[in-house]
Amino acid sequence: FGRTEVIDNTLNPDFVRKFIVDYFFEEKQNLRFDLYDVDSKSPDLSKHDFLGQAFCTLGEIVGSPGSRLEKSL
Repeated sequence: FGRTEVIDNTLNPDFVRKFIVDYFFEEKQNLRFDLYDVDSKSPDLSKHDFLGQAFCTLGEIVGSPGSRLEKSL
């Protein structure tokens, strides 16, 4: 489980925080990304607007050009 920093007032955030995830070639490692519009300092996600969700595997990211993958929410 990880969480990025909050980027205020932008539709195209440029995140600084990095996540280190161990990649096991022989295992399917599922990932889920949840996107919220954060309007307060509360860490409780139920207090914020849920915008969407995306799923992929770590292998999809590792196998993509530049290890970058775009998904629709």
